[in-house]
Amino acid sequence: MKKVLISGGTGMIGKALSKELLERGYKVSILTRGESKHDKYNYFNWDIEKGIIDKNAFTNVDYIVHLAGENLGASRWTKKRKTQLINSRVKSSELLFNYVQKNEIKLKAFISASAVGIYPVFTEEGGLYSEDSAKGNNYPAQMCIAWENAADNFSESGIRTVKIRTGLVQDVNDPALKKILQLKKFGILPVFGKGKHFYPWIHIKDLVNIYISAIENENMEGPFNAVAPELISNLKYAKVIKNTLGAGLIIRIPAFVFKLMFGEMSEIILKGTKIKSKLHDGNFEYKFPTLKLAMKDLLK
Repeated sequence: MKKVLISGGTGMIGKALSKELLERGYKVSILTRGESKHDKYNYFNWDIEKGIIDKNAFTNVDYIVHLAGENLGASRWTKKRKTQLINSRVKSSELLFNYVQKNEIKLKAFISASAVGIYPVFTEEGGLYSEDSAKGNNYPAQMCIAWENAADNFSESGIRTVKIRTGLVQDVNDPALKKILQLKKFGILPVFGKGKHFYPWIHIKDLVNIYISAIENENMEGPFNAVAPELISNLKYAKVIKNTLGAGLIIRIPAFVFKLMFGEMSEIILKGTKIKSKLHDGNFEYKFPTLKLAMKDLLK
């Protein structure tokens, strides 16, 4: 039985991935900052700031899936908050790497989360970006670059390393979609700014399957954009939800409102990127290649 150790396993993506891995016969262990639990998963404590990990977490481990990282949209991006966001990703990666190296753990692969925020963003239609495209220079891009550089420590040591650059995950438990559906109860579906910026998105089930492919496919290595094939704008996104639910008045919320409320963080709401993926070339079968199919599944 193959064993997978997951950091960030109690988050939205981690829970979905852990469940699917267990159903496929994997043994799943989860690193947690809270109390260790005793259920169908094995939980082990770690403390990133103190540089501590329970050594038992690595017993017979074959793969590490690194999902840990504080929520980008949880609060305003103060200087202190920016440092926390980067450290939660980079220091945790470094802690895992140092432990693996020190204890000569023979990993089959290290799979790290990343994000499509690594690319340039636009308020309206811009270029089409792939895994080989140039990186952005704003704060989210800088964070993603540092995140991936930390993961590359594993690659440079000879461990197969995969970096999953994730788009906007579509799941009923996603905070962003939850807020939109809360507004829908009042008959409102929001469009942010002009609504012309693009949403690189993916259904949670497809994302989980990409992670499992990264575990099982020995030919997967390096960065992969985890986005659906369909390119959609923010306005089209709202229209698809409206058509799926059968009602709702689409209202444009001016950009200045978000800038006043969230400051620099408003960029992740008001800007986006058109992104393609190596996975679109027949290397991966999407269950939800269009947003229409995704919303029919999620909002049924």
